[in-house]
Amino acid sequence: MAQDKETVQTSPKQPGIWKTSFVAILRCWASTLIVAILMLAMAFWQFAVSFSGQVYVIYVLGLVIWGYFALSLFAWLQNGYAGIAAFKEFDVSRVRLFSGRYIVLQLLDTLPASLGLFVLSGHFMLSPEDMAKIENLSAIGISSILTFVVLWIVLVFFATLLPAALIGDGSGVGRAVARGRKTVWYVTGRVLLGPVLMLFLGSMIVNLVQTAGGQPLISSDGALAFNATSVITMVVSSLQYIVIGAMIVVIVSRAYRLGEKRLTV
Repeated sequence: MAQDKETVQTSPKQPGIWKTSFVAILRCWASTLIVAILMLAMAFWQFAVSFSGQVYVIYVLGLVIWGYFALSLFAWLQNGYAGIAAFKEFDVSRVRLFSGRYIVLQLLDTLPASLGLFVLSGHFMLSPEDMAKIENLSAIGISSILTFVVLWIVLVFFATLLPAALIGDGSGVGRAVARGRKTVWYVTGRVLLGPVLMLFLGSMIVNLVQTAGGQPLISSDGALAFNATSVITMVVSSLQYIVIGAMIVVIVSRAYRLGEKRLTV
């Protein structure tokens, strides 16, 4: 037992999540490029096409795109392979299990906020035009708080089900919750220093762009305005979430390994 503790304590220090996230993005450059192109395409699609229910289509497409991106990054973190070769390292059954768990976790994270929005505004999801309306500000604020709270719960107690599925260790929800109890402060601290900080920095850049540009994001008829300011805002926001997604994958992957070590010791 003493030897196990000594092994855990004297293991070489890992690079920070910022460095590891950018390294993962560079190593998985093909997947990152595909995701960036698709995210920008969906962003510009909102300028060109406007129809009722568009936000739901974008949500489903985003679910698939981010699932592919997460699978690519987890594959590199697990076995060091990137690109098409990484997917050949996993059994089809493991990929199916990963995909199923990913969809469930995404729905679990989205459902409380969507129900809150429906009660307050009558819509499960809001389009960019709806989010710009003053009458929806309170609904957006409450749903944002619900989203962050539920996301924290999912990341701490359930997200390690994803790397567990790819590794094939057979553990279920109970084991994931046990890992979460051992890594709650690790995950919380890394999320604050990584994704939350990146979100704050990205918001500052967007605000500076909007202030310097001086152009409205919403036109007089309530639609998204197509101008230099709105385009730069869309590009910065899309690229920002690629980095945040990579950080979350790194945190979850390390939380899985750390939780297993602490449970074993």
